[in-house]
Amino acid sequence: SRGRGSPLTGSTIAAYSSAEIVAIGKERSIKKAKKNRHSESALLQKQRELPTMIHLAAKLATSKTIMASCPPVFVSMVVAMYNEKNRMSTKEEHENGENFLVMKAREMGWLFEAAPNSSWEMIYVDDGCPVESGKLATERIAAKGIRNSKILYLQDGINNKETNFDDIKDTKDSQKGGAVTYGMWMASKEEHPGQEHIIVFTDADLAANLAQTGFLCSNLCSSPTRMSCVGSRYDEGGIFCNEKGAMGVTKNFELLAFRDFQKRLLLPVLGKGRDTQCGFKAFKAEAVRKIVPFVTDRKFSFDMQLLMLVALNCGGEPAMGSEAIVYVDSLAESNFYQQGSADPMAESYKSYFNMLGRILALHDLYANQMTISADSKPMIEFLRSLTLETFSKMMGTMPRMDGKPDWGRDFSVADCKGWAGL
Repeated sequence: SRGRGSPLTGSTIAAYSSAEIVAIGKERSIKKAKKNRHSESALLQKQRELPTMIHLAAKLATSKTIMASCPPVFVSMVVAMYNEKNRMSTKEEHENGENFLVMKAREMGWLFEAAPNSSWEMIYVDDGCPVESGKLATERIAAKGIRNSKILYLQDGINNKETNFDDIKDTKDSQKGGAVTYGMWMASKEEHPGQEHIIVFTDADLAANLAQTGFLCSNLCSSPTRMSCVGSRYDEGGIFCNEKGAMGVTKNFELLAFRDFQKRLLLPVLGKGRDTQCGFKAFKAEAVRKIVPFVTDRKFSFDMQLLMLVALNCGGEPAMGSEAIVYVDSLAESNFYQQGSADPMAESYKSYFNMLGRILALHDLYANQMTISADSKPMIEFLRSLTLETFSKMMGTMPRMDGKPDWGRDFSVADCKGWAGL
């Protein structure tokens, strides 16, 4: 008999049509993925007890089985490069070396073993790097024979007056956001018949293992109306690993909860997702072509504007997905966090205060396209009045949260003023 549970061997495979073989393979991949997700859930019950690699291995196994059941996709993975000479190196060459050109290609290659009808590419964008990261990467790619990898230069996009880059003359007028959106835009011009073209951006470090891309692809392929998917460190099932291991969140619980409150208050169209800042986001190419021409933020908060544009122009909250991932922080060569600070918390307060400014700017830009409750106005005005000094005092005085951020908490103006000493 042709039982679907029986093995496909040389003696039985002839009894099936090619379509049946594909269907059986997908069915088994789906069953295996469900089993792997169950194993993940069991591991999460001991999140703080188990090594990070156990959690990551479970995620990667699930991602690969999910990838096997996806329809054919072509993934363009975009990475901005600025001062990446050290991270590009091996550990033998530099103490902070991550060998990311080799490792990212290896992660993608391993994942796509499960999807022979799908393919991928790495797109690295030099955004005016003073140490010529683009040139160094080109040399390494050639010397090491790294496959499916290419280099773009943001300055070329400026010189050629590509869409959304015709108003600037030099890479100094842009930061990470300009490089990423240029890479996304150039990728969106490619044609990949018979494959769903998915454009992902990630960071140059190895914080997000790219073999987790299967989650993002599956989410985007789950519905014709789904246009973006965020890899999330903080939603249910996500694990953020810091220097202390698989803690599930950063040590700045209050900062995370307050930023989540700001987002819900000021940018309600972004929905319930907790992690708008993770450097691991995917978009369908059709969405990229629709939203990139309207991006105005070329700095480090550009990705929040991308999500805003998806929400407002591509179908609202149903167009936006989220998938929990394992994320292993890498700060040694970060271009965002200042290293070696005498007061790390002061640096964190400064970063989150600057992000509040960007959230307020996005709120003002899109206020007429959102429904904002009149009851929210006193808190919005209070947030506008904060200085770095009063913001830092408020966050430092706020009662500590026990073990994890108090997600979904609504803060009152009276409490916040009291903590800020106002």
